[in-house]
Amino acid sequence: MRCTGAFVERGQRGQALALGLVLAGAGSLALVLLYDLGQTILARQRLTHAADAAAYSGALVQARALNMMAYINRAQIGHQVAMAHLATLASAAGFMAAQSKQSARGNPPSTVIAMFFGAQHAMAYRQPLAAPGDASALMTAMAAHDTVVHEVLADTAATIAGQLAQTRNEAIHAVLRTNYPDVPVAAVDAPVDTQGDAIRAAISDDNTSGFLARRSHRTASRFGSVVRRAVERYGFLDARNHTARNPWPVSHRCPMRRHELRRRGTTWLDKNGVWRSADTQSYHALRSNKYIGCYFREYAMGWGIVNERVGPAGTGLPHVDRPPSDFSEIDFWRWVERETDWDIFDGSANPLANSYGLMNARNGRFVGLPTTFDIDPDRRDEVLGFRLQLMLPASRLRTTGAASAVRAAASRYGHGGFSRQDVVHVEASAQTYYSRPAPREDGLHEWANAFRPFWQARLGHSEGVLRSSGVRR
Repeated sequence: MRCTGAFVERGQRGQALALGLVLAGAGSLALVLLYDLGQTILARQRLTHAADAAAYSGALVQARALNMMAYINRAQIGHQVAMAHLATLASAAGFMAAQSKQSARGNPPSTVIAMFFGAQHAMAYRQPLAAPGDASALMTAMAAHDTVVHEVLADTAATIAGQLAQTRNEAIHAVLRTNYPDVPVAAVDAPVDTQGDAIRAAISDDNTSGFLARRSHRTASRFGSVVRRAVERYGFLDARNHTARNPWPVSHRCPMRRHELRRRGTTWLDKNGVWRSADTQSYHALRSNKYIGCYFREYAMGWGIVNERVGPAGTGLPHVDRPPSDFSEIDFWRWVERETDWDIFDGSANPLANSYGLMNARNGRFVGLPTTFDIDPDRRDEVLGFRLQLMLPASRLRTTGAASAVRAAASRYGHGGFSRQDVVHVEASAQTYYSRPAPREDGLHEWANAFRPFWQARLGHSEGVLRSSGVRR
């Protein structure tokens, strides 16, 4: 009996070892699975953070681009206001230089102006506050402004509009490379067959294309309207029209009429978007004869016109192309009847001064209003958004069956059943939106536009999944 018991005792000693080996194997498998799961979760979390950072950075780049566009448009308006002032100064300088010459010639004499219209008008006629040559310097300054407007600002705006999506994608790629210095990162939307085991990035639900629309340079465009409203704030650019009349009757044929001193000046934006300015002054002596009755004989006292390169035809100013330098050989009224269609009986302009001014005009070679960019009117209520998709190849996971330093034989018990074609896939969306920092004082709604730098960025709803290539969605 003792021998039998001892034999049974010796036969049961190996059962605990077998059970321990089974438990150790199960524990090792659980440990491997836990390690792989932890590494996968960590990789997905890192990928999610990188996607959020990259998407927000892309939206922020778009916001900065739109704000830059707003600053460019506002700078364009400022340059146009400056161009209007320079054109006005140039015509005023030319006007004063011509007036100084006419005063020195005594045509008409300053004593006549003083007798009919007062000492102040005569003093202004005799002593214009300008030196010859000022207009040339001003025209040079206008040309410099025109160069900045078209060769710097307009070209920069076109580049921003044309490369908005590309610049955003480059920013996204730069952020991803910073977050993954140890892993290759393919360019955004690069062809799949060229990416290998790199992190892939793709953009979807993108409404960037066509959001910024090119605007015409014509004055009827919105930009032309904005420029006009901007210059209305400056009294220096207002019409410079004044008419002085002597107080006593001149002719029994027209006892209610008087000699007139007409000062005319205006600054305007022509149909080609070019600034023009005209300043003239003439003494209109009331005359009468038995042939035509009472009429005004014009004596041009001063003129200065900044004209556009196409010539005087588009100015809208009454004039003739080749006025006589004097009327010693022909009566003024006969010449007007024969050569012009001027109204010398009831007129209000200075056509002879206009003619002299246009014949000696400062003709600039200016391009006109620039082409600008603004939000497409049909999309002003849209939010500029996109969705970023990031895909990390399974071969880049630090799991025992992939890129980990700890290796385990692949089997059907491997974590997630990953193959080398599978990816960890996450998504992040971001938006660029227009928001005023404070409500308008007039209480009106303000549409999104490219003239105010109120563009901001934010993240939208994001999601992440483990996705096999083209199989699980």
